[in-house]
Amino acid sequence: MNITMKDIINKHSKSIFWVCMILAQICVGFLFKDLADISQWFIQSPRESTMLVWYNRYLLAFVGLVAFFAVLYLKYKQRDIINNKPLIFLSLLFCFNFYSGMINPHIMMRARMDNGVFVSVEQATKYYAPNESVIVLEINGKARAHSDKQLLRPHVVGNGELGGENVVMTYCGLTNLGMAYTPEINGQKLDLAPMNQLENNLVMYDKNSGEPIQQLWGQKEADRNNSVDAKMREWPTYRMPFEKFAKAFPEGEVFVNDYLVEDMKASFWENPFLAIYDPIMELIFDHAIVDQATSVDPTFPTIKHIDTRLPNKELVYGLNIGDDYVAYTVDFVKSHDKPINATVGGKEIVVSYDYEFESLGIFYNTTGETLTEIDFYGQTPYGKLPRVETVKAAAYWIIWANFFPETDINRV
Repeated sequence: MNITMKDIINKHSKSIFWVCMILAQICVGFLFKDLADISQWFIQSPRESTMLVWYNRYLLAFVGLVAFFAVLYLKYKQRDIINNKPLIFLSLLFCFNFYSGMINPHIMMRARMDNGVFVSVEQATKYYAPNESVIVLEINGKARAHSDKQLLRPHVVGNGELGGENVVMTYCGLTNLGMAYTPEINGQKLDLAPMNQLENNLVMYDKNSGEPIQQLWGQKEADRNNSVDAKMREWPTYRMPFEKFAKAFPEGEVFVNDYLVEDMKASFWENPFLAIYDPIMELIFDHAIVDQATSVDPTFPTIKHIDTRLPNKELVYGLNIGDDYVAYTVDFVKSHDKPINATVGGKEIVVSYDYEFESLGIFYNTTGETLTEIDFYGQTPYGKLPRVETVKAAAYWIIWANFFPETDINRV
């Protein structure tokens, strides 16, 4: 008697159904757990797990989809294999986890690396409050301002060159940090987009290579794991109120999130999905950011190293020169009548707070002198000084100290 594959399937169809269903749910469960971002409110995945899932996401998605369609086929062939209600529930669970891990992050955090919208200072008064904190990027006399609110969901913003340099602003609301980079490593151009967050800091990825890049490191995951030093070039950034930016750089540019502001975002009739979806995402993101700012604990409980030398959510201006890391608080810098002269990584720096522009600046002291005066622009009696490019302006202490536990505090 010949037994065919069809006979075997018919005989064991219920077992095959549940094996395929379990396999499908496991595959998309990993995608949700490690790549859905929002999942880390509830599930804390180690970095190794997240990276393993990221590198194998297409395989997991493929296997999950094949297994799920096998489930649907078996249901079609044998209607009584499972009742409709549990099948509908399990199907919705599968679709939700698949969408959350593979699709939603790319819609939720739509990068503006090459097509960011920048307006004049005068036009920006329509979108920015006078006292709204902006992250400033200044290159060769050209300046751009970006507010936390406008940066929150694109995460990566640019539109080509600034001051003759190819540069993008990256932003993590959980860290309260904007960092400017030239998007290339070893001459290879990168196409950056948000991936998710790890330890409350943005992880991007390069669309060209698929490699994850932690914002605070500016380095490909594979390179860091193999002790390769190659990373993106970092540019100086600092903070000040918008009205002070307008005073300092009246010809400057200001970033506006075109899918946030009323007169730029798509209307319901132009794109009904985004018209409903984006406000919901804004509420979720706003909740996470407010929680991060007001709670003692981090929004995502994934911090490995807690340093109690400062309050968790103290805003610090961290920098490094080589392997020497230092963080300054605004109150400490303000408590000094004169600029702070210090040595970091064997180089002299000067730290000062400018009351006119309400901005903390950290500069390389190339004068060979102990400085007692310096203005917002870096001008001293001995000439103009360059800003330190590694300054992380007003990042949360708990995250800075977690990534750089060797950091010193308020060095003089």
